[in-house]
Amino acid sequence: MDYFLTIAASDSSSGAGVQQDIKVANSLGFWPLSSLTGITVQNFSKVYHVEPVNHLLLEQQIVTCLESYDIKAIKIGAICSIQNISIIAKCLKIISNRIIVLDPVLFSSDQTPLLKGGQRELIENLFPLTTLVTPNKLEFELLANQKVNSLDEAIEIAKIKSHEWNTSILLKGGHYDSIMINEALVTKENVYRFERERKKFTYTHGTGCTISTAIACFLGKNKSFREAYLLSSRYLTRTYEKLTNL
Repeated sequence: MDYFLTIAASDSSSGAGVQQDIKVANSLGFWPLSSLTGITVQNFSKVYHVEPVNHLLLEQQIVTCLESYDIKAIKIGAICSIQNISIIAKCLKIISNRIIVLDPVLFSSDQTPLLKGGQRELIENLFPLTTLVTPNKLEFELLANQKVNSLDEAIEIAKIKSHEWNTSILLKGGHYDSIMINEALVTKENVYRFERERKKFTYTHGTGCTISTAIACFLGKNKSFREAYLLSSRYLTRTYEKLTNL
């Protein structure tokens, strides 16, 4: 049995967060484990409340999962408090050779803050432990502390940041102005560029959670960065086309 761990917040609509991570990982052949960082009250369009989980309770959840199961891949989503960043880093420092994908969720889609501040703590404490981080345009600008006007500009900055942050970076392209969705995966050695059709789904809640979890799962199946991205992109499209047709 292959085990997958999501460290993220719950979503009462079950369209994003831990609930969506569990659905994705299960559909890709993993037994999903979870450690809650927070509890959110939300529907498909709005977040009403965010309550961080006590840091000691979060630590107990993560440690129990790590000690009990041979986990192939870990995905980190919304963390909800700066103190929880330190707890996650403390727990993950004791393991090695694991796939860790961090989706640095700073805001919900309605721009509700899911982590107030904490960019420096993320970069210093968690980024060096990860295999890949997956920021959208706004998140990358906040983390890099630079305004970016195009994906090409973001790639040049990411080439530097991949060394400073000691991780690889997937620059998600949904928020850039372009007919097609253009994205890039920047490692310390290479830049992989991708282009896909910009589809108009009637339901889009949880797309960021879906693709970051799928990438973690495919990397956990020993796929290359390029293969994991392409498989995850196709998975995302199929999943949301089905939801649109419901």
